[in-house]
Amino acid sequence: MIAEVPTVAIESVYMWNNTSVMHDEVLSHRLGLIPIMVDPRAFEDFEDEGDATDKNTLVFKLSVTCGGRPSREEIKSSTGLPNQPYSKSVYSRDLEWVPQGNQKEKFADGIRPVFDDILIMKLRPGQSIELEAHARKSVGKDHAKYSPVSTASYRLMPKVELLHEVYDDLADELEMVEPGVFNIVPCKEGSHTRKAVVVNPYACTMSRNFMKNPKLKEMVRITREPDHFIFSVESVGMIPASTVVAEAIRVLRQKSEKIVRLCQEQKEKENI
Repeated sequence: MIAEVPTVAIESVYMWNNTSVMHDEVLSHRLGLIPIMVDPRAFEDFEDEGDATDKNTLVFKLSVTCGGRPSREEIKSSTGLPNQPYSKSVYSRDLEWVPQGNQKEKFADGIRPVFDDILIMKLRPGQSIELEAHARKSVGKDHAKYSPVSTASYRLMPKVELLHEVYDDLADELEMVEPGVFNIVPCKEGSHTRKAVVVNPYACTMSRNFMKNPKLKEMVRITREPDHFIFSVESVGMIPASTVVAEAIRVLRQKSEKIVRLCQEQKEKENI
């Protein structure tokens, strides 16, 4: 999910004019990190020696100029302070998609950055930026900007067992040190008025704080289910998390099929 699920990101930047304080290389790097809202499955892979076409490349242009010195009212409206140095902020919304070939019909809703308020740079009066950016399809192992997720991890499902009933004050302490895992329910068992019951093992963080109490240490056991995995996937935004998981499974399946095919070929060569 992190390294082999493809996405589309800006790869090449053609700088026509840049009179800002930001170097061309730094500006290009910042543009590449802007996530693009587009389905990468609609594009072909870009070959190393191939040409850019409407089937493998998206084109954006950025043309922004900060005009002459504005009035005090304009400075105050843009900065909130009357004596603040005036500057013009350039955001990801300023990137303009330029359709190529039949892309306009293919992507009727348009193509844009995932977030339109990503600050790219700031211009002072008289400064301008004009460039053309080409976005292509690739994977995270080529560059982190192509990774569709910011976080992708898994853990085993906790298994929480009460070896003995936990009553009254001990139950209150257990609920406090393992929040969300246990509930306190009323009971009429001898002189006891309440006890702890397991309600949500998923909420267990495996902290084992209860073991600080020698009595609770003998009453509670926390292990892991060996065949129950909990995946946590946080998408950057260009692809929904559910699609990222499905594409990761597809990549894993292709790898498995390749291994099977190579093993079969090797057996045929050795006449096994």
